[in-house]
Amino acid sequence: MKKKLLTTIAAVCLLASQGLPAMADGHVKKIQSYIESSIRSWVGSNEIIKAVDQQNINNLNITEAEIYRLDQRWRKEKLRGGGTLISSVMGNDFSAFLRGIKAASGGVITEIFVMDNNGLNVGQTNGTGDLMQGDEAKWKKTYLVGAKAILIDDVEEEDGINISQTSLTVARSNGARLGAVTIGINVDALK
Repeated sequence: MKKKLLTTIAAVCLLASQGLPAMADGHVKKIQSYIESSIRSWVGSNEIIKAVDQQNINNLNITEAEIYRLDQRWRKEKLRGGGTLISSVMGNDFSAFLRGIKAASGGVITEIFVMDNNGLNVGQTNGTGDLMQGDEAKWKKTYLVGAKAILIDDVEEEDGINISQTSLTVARSNGARLGAVTIGINVDALK
């Protein structure tokens, strides 16, 4: 009897956990609409193009070993609760610009982070676990694909909020790719 009850409870829990994507099923169309009405205007802004372009120039000759060392340093600082590398990104003017966009979204945007042509963070609103995103789909399926590439992830619950990470290529108006941006979108706040 107890075994059957536990099996039934487990099945109900499994079905309930599978309900989240079903409830957010329409999130892709809503996000696509939000991208066109709100996000595209600032992803192509001079502030973003200039910041990513400058970091690409600064890191023109960076090696994979240097990227690895920076990423490891970031991770160690994250575990310690901060450090000079994290502060240099989180405290730069570009990150302040991104925090302004997040604040102006009225709760739709939960986070923004912008990456360069190596997948390294240029600026961000919230702390990421690592500095280098170039090994992740958010960078590979946008920057490497093309100037108009978009990746809309499944909805996941974070702190009671249904969020889809949505990524786009950062590109010049002529289509030259510079990097990528990932935006956490509160799908329940979309109309």
